[in-house]
Amino acid sequence: MRLTGLQRIYELRETRSIVSEYRNKRIDGVCISLVPLSEEELPALVELRNKPRTMYYLNQQHTITIEDQKAWYAGYLGRDNDMYWSIHDEEDSFIGAVRIYDIDPDKDRCEHGSFVIAEEATGGAPYGVEALMLSLDFAFDTLGASNVVNDTRTDNRNMNNLSRKLGFTLIKDNVINGVHYNLCNLTAGDYEKNRPRLAKAIDYWKNR
Repeated sequence: MRLTGLQRIYELRETRSIVSEYRNKRIDGVCISLVPLSEEELPALVELRNKPRTMYYLNQQHTITIEDQKAWYAGYLGRDNDMYWSIHDEEDSFIGAVRIYDIDPDKDRCEHGSFVIAEEATGGAPYGVEALMLSLDFAFDTLGASNVVNDTRTDNRNMNNLSRKLGFTLIKDNVINGVHYNLCNLTAGDYEKNRPRLAKAIDYWKNR
């Protein structure tokens, strides 16, 4: 059911308020933290995004410059439907990034993506899993979304397996710039059912 005019105005104001608050608020987990992406961290993000493996899985057609990223970041700061975090490890060092965007109260959904993490930084730790979970917690628990959508390259086996464990289900094959992606949806209910098992694994790793 679509929102009425007054309901939509209220929901948009609420979303803007939440995004504004979390642009200045870190989210601490068991092993990692999500920290609002700052301009100071853009060089580290550019370096990570320009690695061949990252470029391949993001279908990034060319290397990006710090000027490109700064221009994008300026636009990002002007939007109120987009949350971008850097991922910090236990030493509070930058190891990746993740994003919730196209937040749409009218459709009761948002998108999840721009996920990158440095392989050499994880050392087998479940940093990536927890980063995805914390960002999904924000989408479902803080924003109150009912659905989260993502696109993952069909040949990205690790990410597709993790998406299934989180509860994402395939909607359709999606072709972006000639590359096939799995367009998937995650409902709040399916995430609630699957989250405890993954959270338990993270706690186990931390306390082993």
